[in-house]
Amino acid sequence: MLAQYRHSLKGATHLETTQLQLINLDLLKTRYQERWPKVRSRIFDTCEQFIRKRIGPGDALLRANTGFVILPGPDREEPPEQFTARIETELRAFFLGTDYLKELGLEAETVNLAVADLFGKGAPEPRGEKPDGQDATSPRAAGKPAPGPLTFSPFSLSFEPLWASATGYVALHRVRAVGRMDVKGPVVRDHKLCPAEGGGLLRSAFDKALLQKTACTLLACPVPGLAAVAVHFDTLATVKYRLPYMHAFDVIGESVRARLMLLITGMPMDAPAGLITEVTRFARMLTRRIVVDIDQGALRLERFDDAAVDIMSMRAPALSQFERRRTNIGQLNERICRAGRMLAIEGCDQEGQLALAHALRPAYLGGLTVGPETRTLSAPYLLALKLPSRPEREPADCAGFPL
Repeated sequence: MLAQYRHSLKGATHLETTQLQLINLDLLKTRYQERWPKVRSRIFDTCEQFIRKRIGPGDALLRANTGFVILPGPDREEPPEQFTARIETELRAFFLGTDYLKELGLEAETVNLAVADLFGKGAPEPRGEKPDGQDATSPRAAGKPAPGPLTFSPFSLSFEPLWASATGYVALHRVRAVGRMDVKGPVVRDHKLCPAEGGGLLRSAFDKALLQKTACTLLACPVPGLAAVAVHFDTLATVKYRLPYMHAFDVIGESVRARLMLLITGMPMDAPAGLITEVTRFARMLTRRIVVDIDQGALRLERFDDAAVDIMSMRAPALSQFERRRTNIGQLNERICRAGRMLAIEGCDQEGQLALAHALRPAYLGGLTVGPETRTLSAPYLLALKLPSRPEREPADCAGFPL
């Protein structure tokens, strides 16, 4: 097969390959024990049949120890990153809808591979474990001293509820990535799952994986409601990261996209106004609603005058500091509302924080006092919080989102 494929390359020196690594195989191996060889064969056969139906006639599909490698055919017109994103999204959705594949995870990446390496050493193997337990990127296993590429840790999703003060409903959830940096390490969330050495490239790959996993979850759980999925500011501000992220949206159906909000994190509060406007307006091309995480103490609100932002979200101050800062937060809320936007105060984990935050009348409240994070997205529900009465004054002119 490889000989025939090589003949079709017509002098190409490099290939943009798609590498798919199956996650949680060790967990399933422990569960099935002596039945594992048969189960593993069934998993790989099923996945291979599924993938073959979604690649071109000139593409080559190779099976590796922990996944698959797809080599692009000479007539493929789909951009490499877009192709990888499409295969990953469809495969994740397939896993969720198949009983014996539900617990499988997936990591996908586009890897530039030299043709000389491919045919000089045989088919490449995705990063993972060899049958004898060696890591495939270790010097002894790979035959080279260089370590394997950095990658982010596997993660699952959780959903944090946000209570809408205008309606009393929870219809919006913040999507969080939850995992461990290593097997015995503490649970960490979101971009902390990315090693800092990986920089913006690794962070953007994480953002794309989070988007795709969220989209698959929404597709498999078609309840009404909104999910705010995080994306780092640099992913949208840097063109070489922005375009692959945009391509990841191409394979998301309109019904799912309508339930997504982009939540921009990591935005420098002193970023130039023009850049903030550019990034948020680009985000608005992808989803109709945009949330931005803000640092209330460092925020310069005038930089957002022309930005496409619907909700500005801040963390609740520690209870010991909240009383001192409540006047400034109240003034900020009024300015945000006058601009036609909304304020969310998240992290209200103590009853005192919730009471102080509620008195400021933000559009949304979040934290443990609103409700714990869940592993599945809930349909909108009415939530009666035990809150003090609102102060007797006219509410700020601030439009809310319909359920």
